[in-house]
Amino acid sequence: MVIMVTEPAISVRGLRVGYISDSGLTTVLRNVTIDIPSNKITGIAGESGSGKSTLASAIMKFINPPMLVESGSIIVDGKYDVLSMDNEQVNEIRGKLISFVPQAAQNSLNPIRKVKEIFFDVLKSRGMDYYSNINVIYRALEDVGFSDKQVLDMYPFQLSGGMRQRVVIAVSLILDPRIVIMDEPTTGLDVVVQHEILKLIKRLQKEKSLSLLIISHDIAMLFQISDYIAVMYGGQVLEYGSYETLLEDAYNPYTYLLLHSVPTITSRGKKLPRIPGDFEGFGRYPKGCVFSSRCPFATDTCREVPPEKVSYDQYGFYICSRYPEWKKEVKKIYE
Repeated sequence: MVIMVTEPAISVRGLRVGYISDSGLTTVLRNVTIDIPSNKITGIAGESGSGKSTLASAIMKFINPPMLVESGSIIVDGKYDVLSMDNEQVNEIRGKLISFVPQAAQNSLNPIRKVKEIFFDVLKSRGMDYYSNINVIYRALEDVGFSDKQVLDMYPFQLSGGMRQRVVIAVSLILDPRIVIMDEPTTGLDVVVQHEILKLIKRLQKEKSLSLLIISHDIAMLFQISDYIAVMYGGQVLEYGSYETLLEDAYNPYTYLLLHSVPTITSRGKKLPRIPGDFEGFGRYPKGCVFSSRCPFATDTCREVPPEKVSYDQYGFYICSRYPEWKKEVKKIYE
C-alpha cells in the first residue's frame, strides 16, 4: 500500500503566543504544532478560552499589542513564513492566497455602507476598479446563493443574519483565495439557517477546492462538515485526526467528553458525561497534562508529568499518557 503525502496548506511549528498586561506576559498558545491539509475542511474545536481564535489571528498575522508571538513558525502554502514577513508582504497574500471570515457578520460589516461599497473597499485595496470588475462581484454573490443583485444597494441592517453571513463569505472569496479561515461561521443563526450555511460552505469547498479551517465551540457542528478535527484545550492541541478516527475512537478524554456530552436521539434517558469544573485560566496550568485538573481519569502522574505527543499518520496525533487505559474506566463512571 502506497501512502500519499501531500503538502499541507498551513504548517504551524512550536507556536507560542501570549498577551501582555500590567501583570506581565500570559502565554495562551503553548508550543502548538499542527498541519492543516490542503483541499480539506479542518475544524478547530474546544471550549471558550482554549486558544482557537488566537491561533487563527496568528495564522493571518493579525498581531497587534497586547498580543505577542513568543516563538514558532507558520508556513502557508509551503512557502510563505508569515511570522517573518512584514505587514506589506503579508498584505500581498491576504485575500489572494489566504482569506478570513470573522466571527459575528453584523459586527464585521460597516453599518453605514451599502454592500456594494464593502466590495468596493476590497477591490480598491488591490488597485482594482469596482465597475470594471462588476462581473467578479456578481459571480461572488452567485457563489453564495444571491440571484438578486439588488442586495448590493442594501445596508447590512436590511439583511437577515443568514444573508449577512453570505455577504461576508462572498467578500472573503472575491479574490479567489485557496485557503480560508472561518471563525464561528454559524454563531447567532437559527438551526435552519445554520444548516443552509453549512451546506453552502461544503459546496464552496468542493467547487473551488478550498482548504478550509473552521473554528467553533460546537463540536457537533464540526463533525457534520469537517474532514479533520483538532481539539484544543488550554492553548494546546490535545488531539487531531480525521473525523472518523475521533468519532470511532477518541484518544484523549477531553475529546470523548466533548463528544458524549452532546444530547442525541439515542442518548435519551441516559446519563450524559460532563466535564467537571471550569477552565482555571491561562497562566495557571498544572505541572503535567493541561487537562488533568478536570479529567475524571487523571492520576497523580498525569498531574505531575507532561504527556508526550503520539503521532499515528501524517496529520493525526494525540497527547495523553493514559490511552488506552482510561477507556477501560469509562463504563465504571458513565455507563
